[in-house]
Amino acid sequence: MVTPLPDDAGFDELFDAWRSASADFIDLVTPLSQEEWDCPTALPGWTVGDVVAHVSWLEGVLVGEMDEPHEPDWDSLPHAVTDFGRLTEIPVDLRRRWPREAVLVELADMTARREVALASGTHDVDGEVPGPFGPTPLGRVLRMRTLDTWVHEQDIRAALGRPGHLDSPGAQSTAALLLAGLPKVWGKLSGAEAGEVLHLRISGPELEASRVVTVSADGRARMVADDLVDQGGPAVVSLTMTWATYLALACGRGETTESRRHVAVEGDASRASTVLENFCVLF
Repeated sequence: MVTPLPDDAGFDELFDAWRSASADFIDLVTPLSQEEWDCPTALPGWTVGDVVAHVSWLEGVLVGEMDEPHEPDWDSLPHAVTDFGRLTEIPVDLRRRWPREAVLVELADMTARREVALASGTHDVDGEVPGPFGPTPLGRVLRMRTLDTWVHEQDIRAALGRPGHLDSPGAQSTAALLLAGLPKVWGKLSGAEAGEVLHLRISGPELEASRVVTVSADGRARMVADDLVDQGGPAVVSLTMTWATYLALACGRGETTESRRHVAVEGDASRASTVLENFCVLF
């Protein structure tokens, strides 16, 4: 059983997690048949091949490759309704005209070029570098790209009925980034007040973690060490769930009502319901 990457993970750990997630993704999608490529995923309007195109495009953006202008037939894409949804739909729709082999070649090429660029570039995780949507600290870019690639690997595995890699370095990096969203869930989205405590436990079986979130007098929620929970009083809400359930809820995957049935709740049941209604941190 593994644990999330530490918040202060350095370049080597973050780079290795991204490299592992990228290699696992390529290994999964490269041998897929056309039938598997065309299989729908839980992501509205996207097939397995569309997910691969999305990951390939983003790595290309980070090595400076820009697509030709393309305007989709939006009437045929009713799932792309938000500005962000349309932004990510354009490169995917462009690649729907490509054969499967061309998308796979691009994915392998962009990932290899990105690995060289990362290895030879700055290793200062706090230094700003080009990100998909503007200058971003290098550590944040690595964590976000690992999350995107690893979560989409899981989307494809779910679509094809091939579970796996829930304890990989990509999973560890993703868990750390998703858990960092708990203060927002507790303090902002769930309306917790000063002094109120949320205790979350991820019980495995592939990955385990424990996090305590409290709200300061200024109204800001923050993570505290497990051994400090008593200083804030007993937890108003305690939640215990498996890593797979946490992933589904935090990423908005699957049927939310079904996932919530697998959460053990202690404390204020009404407040727990509010927390779980606002648990998704991935948009």
